[in-house]
Amino acid sequence: MFKTENEPLALLLELRPKQAKKRFRDEIYKAWNYKCGYCGNEATSLDHIIPKFKSGSSNRNNLIPCCRTCNTNKASSPMEEWYRQQEFFSQKKLDAVHEWTKGDKIVFTSDMSQLRLGVA
Repeated sequence: MFKTENEPLALLLELRPKQAKKRFRDEIYKAWNYKCGYCGNEATSLDHIIPKFKSGSSNRNNLIPCCRTCNTNKASSPMEEWYRQQEFFSQKKLDAVHEWTKGDKIVFTSDMSQLRLGVA
């Protein structure tokens, strides 16, 4: 829904910054069906695709839901290099991660008055 939890629109919808951050994170989990973007297990954390210490941001397009195991194992490794070495590697999932990093897509939901941002 928002690129960062500190966007003015996010803060207007949620008067408390803590709630804005929760909504921001929940929208990312929801876009990936609460599954790890790498292995497909239940997502329990968000991974920085490009690690923060390598100038990766905490913007929506650089965060992906993942299980704690993948997040720990990937650590600060380059995502694609690490992912291709995993036994659960999937080109389809890698393509989805690349699409995610390109930016938000606007998708009309069944209720045409609302927009949902995320992976189409």
